Amino acid sequence: MGLSEDLRQLSEQVKKRQAFIKGEQATKQALILPFLQVLGYDVYDPTETQPEYVADFAKKRGGVLEKVDYALHLKGQPALFIECKAADAAPEDHDGQLSRYFNATPSVRIGVVTNGIRYRFFTDLQAQNMMDSAPFMEFNILSFTEREVELLRPFTKEAFNSESIQGHAEEIIFVGKVTTLINELLRNPSESFVRFLLAEVELVSGRVTKNVVERFVPIVKKAIQTTLLDMMTKSIQQEIAQPNVQAPAPVAAPPAPPSAAESLQAAAAAVEPSSNAQIETTEVELEIFRIVQRICAESPIKQTVSYKDSASYFGINLGKVTSWFLRAFTNGKKKSLVSRVPIEQALMLAKGFEVEATPESIGKSRVYFNAPSDLEKLRALVLVAYEDEVKRQSSPVPEGGDPSNEVVAS
Repeated sequence: MGLSEDLRQLSEQVKKRQAFIKGEQATKQALILPFLQVLGYDVYDPTETQPEYVADFAKKRGGVLEKVDYALHLKGQPALFIECKAADAAPEDHDGQLSRYFNATPSVRIGVVTNGIRYRFFTDLQAQNMMDSAPFMEFNILSFTEREVELLRPFTKEAFNSESIQGHAEEIIFVGKVTTLINELLRNPSESFVRFLLAEVELVSGRVTKNVVERFVPIVKKAIQTTLLDMMTKSIQQEIAQPNVQAPAPVAAPPAPPSAAESLQAAAAAVEPSSNAQIETTEVELEIFRIVQRICAESPIKQTVSYKDSASYFGINLGKVTSWFLRAFTNGKKKSLVSRVPIEQALMLAKGFEVEATPESIGKSRVYFNAPSDLEKLRALVLVAYEDEVKRQSSPVPEGGDPSNEVVAS
């Protein structure tokens, strides 16, 4: 399994164990050591994962040596310190303790304080060999995103490089701050941001007063929404149009989204975003619909089967666009049929065909075919998709979607 899958598996284990863990030692054994194993470290090799490491000139009063819970060694030197606390303790209460160990060992550029649930990562961006007062990253094993997994990847044994850690930390902090700033500007454009845009598009002649800025704030918001919507639509369409691409290949650059100037001018003139080109339902798509309709008629469960064409795919549904059970993709080099049938079941129902899992956002499984007539061989899959959707719709669900362009055929 990959890092993401391993972390999610560990997350499930932590959820089951958390209530039974009492004290620091139990936390280390049940939560923290498994986490280090997921990152690729050998927790049974003391030359790599050394417990009770002595930072030998960090002493308590009376000359007693202090020990950091774990020191991860790379190339024979300690590279990362981990200070562990009980699962029910707040790790931020012990940042100061870690800093004493960190500052005493020049070879260490990364320190972690954790309670087995939350991992707080520190480095020395402010002053070399002096641990920063605030972490540059925090990882929660019970709740994380794919982006956070990627931020954690450089700390795996395979990827760890102490020389590049500071640059990685700076990037995380910079991206986080800029993302927060951009997010706030897009939601609530500041006066200086609106003035900047007005200056760029040269839309206002004369002095830009506060009243002018206030008048353009809603227009700027509309322009931002238009641009973001266009960018998202193009991104989704490109992903759907190339579902089987395994690795990036040199391609021509996609059409650029509208510039801020174009969007702002359009919004100022109260012009709605331009609509897509007229959707044309092809004969291939109609033939697919007729075959699917004929197969569904064989089911003892009777429901109205309809279709709704779009720029990206041809959807077949139960009267409402949200009640789709098949989506045909016929514009690319390879034709395919997407359904909500789980991948394991689809593999059994579509033997002899190429089958793959799909992103949750568009379905569960995809079957590739050459011609509409191949759907006759996919009769079992079509019936399962149809009947499952009928059953799913037997429980009320929120309605959505756009009923326009929908053609109903009983």
